[in-house]
Amino acid sequence: MLDLARAHEVSRHVISERLCVLTERDGLRVVAALDPGVAGHHVLTHSMARVDGPVLPVAEEVGRLSNAVFVSIASGERPLVFESRHGSSQELLETLETVRAISGVREIRVTTYVEVLRGFFVPQGREDVTLDELDFELIAALQIDGRTSYRRLAEAVHRSPSAVRSRVQRLVSAGVIRIAAIKSGGLSASRFATGLGITLAGRSEAVRQFVLESDSIEFAARSHGAHDFIATAVGSSSNEVLGVVEGLRALVDVAAVETWAHFDLVKEDYARAVGQ
Repeated sequence: MLDLARAHEVSRHVISERLCVLTERDGLRVVAALDPGVAGHHVLTHSMARVDGPVLPVAEEVGRLSNAVFVSIASGERPLVFESRHGSSQELLETLETVRAISGVREIRVTTYVEVLRGFFVPQGREDVTLDELDFELIAALQIDGRTSYRRLAEAVHRSPSAVRSRVQRLVSAGVIRIAAIKSGGLSASRFATGLGITLAGRSEAVRQFVLESDSIEFAARSHGAHDFIATAVGSSSNEVLGVVEGLRALVDVAAVETWAHFDLVKEDYARAVGQ
C-alpha cells in the first residue's frame, strides 16, 4: 500500500480506506497473480462438454479436480465449460479421461491456449530466476491477500521487513508475480458474462486488436483447436455484450463467433500453489 500511496501522492490511510470499500462493496480482491509457468503449468486449455441429465453434479465433480481453475454451467449444446492447467500434454490427457469417466459426460471439445492476451495473469516476459523456499512462502501468502504488509509477511516467514520487501520486489520485477486487483467472477442481474469462440477466415491481427482494446472483454487468448480465439465478454446488460459480438462479426477476417452465456459459476480459483 505504501507504493500505491506514493504513486498516487496520497496517504496510506486513504489507500487503505478505498481498498476496504472496494473489497466489501464490490467484491474486489487484491492478490498475487502467479505466472502459470512458474507453477509448472505449461498446457492451458478451455473445454466444453455435452452432458446427459443435470449439469450441476457433473460441474461440481469437475470443480474438485486440482487442475480445474474455472468451471461454469453455460447455455448451448455443451453446457459444461471448464478451464484447466497442466504440466504436460500427458497430464491433460489424464484429466480428460477423468472427466470422461464422470457419469453423464458424453463428449469433450478442447481448445488449447497459445497466448493469453487478457486475463488474471498476462505474462509480460519473465526473467530466468531461481526460486527458493522463502520465495514460495511469500508467493503463497500474497496469493491469499496481496495487501499483506511487509511487516506481517516478515513475521510469517521470520525475516526482516527490508529483506521481505527486497524479495517481493524481485519477484515482481522478474515477472514471477503481479499484484493484481480482481473482481469476483460471480454473476448477477447486473453482470452478464458470455463466452466467445472466434473462428478466423483470414489473418488474426484485427481480432487481436479488437479483444485488446474492447472495454467489455475480460479475458482473451489466442488458441488452436476448436477456435482460433477464446474470449469472455462482460457487461451490465445483454445489449452491451451483444455489441461486442456484433463488432467481432463485422470484422472481415472473422468466419464465425460462437457464444455461450455463463449461468452459474461453480469454481474460479487461479491462485495455484507452486508445484501443484
